[in-house]
Amino acid sequence: MIILSSKIILFFVIIFGLFIIICIISKIECRLCKISTFKLSNAKNDDSVKLVFISDFHDKKYKNDYSEILNKIFSINPDYIVFGGDFVDFSVFQGKFNKVKYKNSIKFIENLSEFINNKGKENNYNLKSIYFAFGNHELRLKKRIDNINLVSSYNEFIKCLTDNNIKILDNNTYDLTDNVTISGISLYDGYYKGLLKRKSINKHIDKSLIDKYFKSIDKNKYNIMVFHKPDYCEDFIDYGFDLVLSGHNHGGLINFPIVGPIFSPELKLFPKYNIGLYKYKNKNVIVSSGIGEHFIKIRVNNIPEICDIRIDSNGKDNL
Repeated sequence: MIILSSKIILFFVIIFGLFIIICIISKIECRLCKISTFKLSNAKNDDSVKLVFISDFHDKKYKNDYSEILNKIFSINPDYIVFGGDFVDFSVFQGKFNKVKYKNSIKFIENLSEFINNKGKENNYNLKSIYFAFGNHELRLKKRIDNINLVSSYNEFIKCLTDNNIKILDNNTYDLTDNVTISGISLYDGYYKGLLKRKSINKHIDKSLIDKYFKSIDKNKYNIMVFHKPDYCEDFIDYGFDLVLSGHNHGGLINFPIVGPIFSPELKLFPKYNIGLYKYKNKNVIVSSGIGEHFIKIRVNNIPEICDIRIDSNGKDNL
């Protein structure tokens, strides 16, 4: 018969207690939503824009039909809203059973349109356009739509975007102003690593692949790239983009003081780009902690966020 010492028992009691505390904190934080403001300088021209950037919704259900999120978005009064992908939730495990979650995301988008139509004119909102870039969950779903059980889900979600006048960033570029552009590139195979997959991924995005879609970009303008996974942000800046918007890492899930964000949803420890504003070669990268959660539903010191991004020709980066 094995008799456990009092020190071993105390160790397991402490570990269990920490686990309970993390669960309680996470439960509370997952229900919250904050605004994170980033002020960036545009040294190339005189154009200024105000963006709201939201990523990693993961079909999250919020109280009061998303009114709290919508009120926060329009308290910023943005010129543009940019969605950074992973609004549907189609995980590896769900994929095995041909299930995808997207109904709450559709409800949010429809409520957003209704909010704009009902309150836009009376409140003099400046919103000009809304853009959507694919994340790995949308791209995984798109890849598998040869499955009859999935094609209707994908089509319904895309129809919701187009019916609500949301422009899709799918290997293309739009002009926000005469001198500010926004682009999105859709890459999946070799760029995302599943939780249970050991398949190697590409360490970089080759310049020739970016050239394929964006060679005609005017680099005298201020150019924004939306790519869901921040690991490749340096490739886009090396190419000539001025700002990269990403999500995917959910803020590192658990963010300890001093230590910082711990790991990504892919269980990569201490990823370089987790959350917030980063500087690379005098250009900017913003990584959102996202709104929702999927397989690992944990957030500690990592409140879901809406990014308020202000690009001003007379401003200074708030690093």
